Amino acid sequence: MFLFKSSIKMKDLEFSSRCNSKGANLLDHASHFLMDPWLSVFSHLLSCYISTVQDELCPHYKLIDYYFLGPLYIVILVVLSPVGLFGSTLWILLCTFFPQKKYIQAVVQSSRRHCVGRKDSILCKTNSFSFATANVLLAPEFVGRLNNVKETNKRGQEIAKRIAIHSGKQLFNVKIYNRTYEIAGRSNSILSEFPYVDFLCLQEVWEQSSALLLIRQLKKKFDYFLYDVGEHSLKINMCMIGSGLMFASKRPILEADFKAFTYRTKHAKYTAQGVLCVKVLLYYNGPFRHVGFVSNVHTQAFQEYDAVIPSQLTEVNAFLHMFKERCIQNCDIVDFDVICGDFNADNMSPADRDVQYHEIFNEYKDICVVRPGVDKNWAIGTELRQRMLYKPPLQNPKTFKEVLIDDSLRRLYVLDADVLRSTGNVNRSLGWSFGHLNTDNSISRKEIVVHGRNLVNQLVTPDEDGNIPHVQYGGMRRIDRIIFSKAYQVEVVGYCFSTALTNLTDHLPVCLQLKTISE
Repeated sequence: MFLFKSSIKMKDLEFSSRCNSKGANLLDHASHFLMDPWLSVFSHLLSCYISTVQDELCPHYKLIDYYFLGPLYIVILVVLSPVGLFGSTLWILLCTFFPQKKYIQAVVQSSRRHCVGRKDSILCKTNSFSFATANVLLAPEFVGRLNNVKETNKRGQEIAKRIAIHSGKQLFNVKIYNRTYEIAGRSNSILSEFPYVDFLCLQEVWEQSSALLLIRQLKKKFDYFLYDVGEHSLKINMCMIGSGLMFASKRPILEADFKAFTYRTKHAKYTAQGVLCVKVLLYYNGPFRHVGFVSNVHTQAFQEYDAVIPSQLTEVNAFLHMFKERCIQNCDIVDFDVICGDFNADNMSPADRDVQYHEIFNEYKDICVVRPGVDKNWAIGTELRQRMLYKPPLQNPKTFKEVLIDDSLRRLYVLDADVLRSTGNVNRSLGWSFGHLNTDNSISRKEIVVHGRNLVNQLVTPDEDGNIPHVQYGGMRRIDRIIFSKAYQVEVVGYCFSTALTNLTDHLPVCLQLKTISE
């Protein structure tokens, strides 16, 4: 069930207000207090009639949902409807007539010793910083079930726990050979835990209640949080869903801003998907302060034939330039500019060719890329096959790591980078069975197309001998990325894909460690 806004206060945390006036804040609390129970019941009602892969294994358990819980939720929904509709009306009025901030900030009270603007703060001077990004798929229950995961609250608590117990080890597995970044092999590039993390970017934390569940655990490791990020209006998102972006930091947040993408299609019109830009304080050095920029982005999935993602990446680049121009002060020394997130496009699939050559990758570097269309041999895909989430190898981080190292086995659990059309109902090459992609990523004349199947539900079929052959693009749909600006003197010293979250989400987290080289 939803956690009401009235219950968000935690003794050791300070929260900013979403609205500028007390009256608007009161209206905000009232609207959610009235609306959230109704929405929660509606979500659980829909969930009763949605079966996940796990449910299909024991279909008799769904009979309780079909014939008992479902009808019960219908009765409760009808009873709550007047209150819920009134709360929804208040929410729309609030979004229409009262200005709102684009995020809520939470700060651990003990971290006030790092007070922004104080040169006597005890922030330690360092030239090494680590970043992690993960799409955690914490959505309303019925949306989660449509994506073959359920029990959002339970998963959220476990996700936060696994992130919070990260090892504390720094990542130092990257070497430079011939002016290019390399890792010795996949057994170094895949970790079964989270390394030390300074800045954490999460996507698909769609509900405020999910963000609070995460913060309750993550506050053990992080002091500063931005959540409930988005712009709400009838024009932007029909006053419905926010961006799903969340940011956690061990360093003070100086400034932040968010922009919803102007070009969104289909389901994305009801969300405020966009980019969150954050300026963080690293440390003081005499009269100067060292700062960094971290951006969290989530582009639209399933763009089909429209160039949605390239347009959104253009907006990311332009907005970040404006954000930096606006907030860099004379006393600032910028150490890094990093973009994390779910790009919903990989570097190898024919469908994503326009993204692979996008101008943003002229300014920002992705160390997994050899060139557009080709990834490093130690890189792996990050989008999992949802119908395989409950298989035994995905239950344990160490076992999952061993599977991902194997080029053939990985294809069972990670999508291939052979997507021909980025849509929920995809046409894609079945290179592992009937056709193949040529070395230049052109499509073979032997191409066989499947109609009406969902990308995330695709499965690999063994060949006539029962084997799953290794192919260049096998298990290589790498849509979760961390890229860094070439404008600042930095070196990557660590990079990894983590299996720590196993099947709690349908994405692999990615981590990067930078060493700054500033005077």
